[in-house]
Amino acid sequence: MDLASSSRKMSFHGSEFGLLLFGMVLLSAVSRAESQADLLGTLLRTVADGVYESGDMELLDHICQYTRTPYIRRFQLHYRATVKCPGWTPIIGKAEGRRNPAHAERDATKDFVRQALEAGLVTREEAKNWL
Repeated sequence: MDLASSSRKMSFHGSEFGLLLFGMVLLSAVSRAESQADLLGTLLRTVADGVYESGDMELLDHICQYTRTPYIRRFQLHYRATVKCPGWTPIIGKAEGRRNPAHAERDATKDFVRQALEAGLVTREEAKNWL
């Protein structure tokens, strides 16, 4: 057996990797659960801790907040995100339907900056790095 065919046999496809990752999360949750009744709660917390995120960010010299939440659509994991700057403006940037969590956050930020530009809160020059 040559090296090329050996490496092909050991490569993971996206769905195989996802299944492997899910199995590892499940085993981690099982090892932390004290009883079967705790298993589902522990599993859900383990998964949610890895995919839900919120925090502060600096955007256009303002402290803003972002959130990213997962949801299931057509049996696939998707993300929605929001960006808002409560001390500055009531604008809320939104993104939905993204398969990649980083893309959801990026697109929500772009949406926020686009709205701020349209409202005259920032100049095109200030916004260009975010759009």
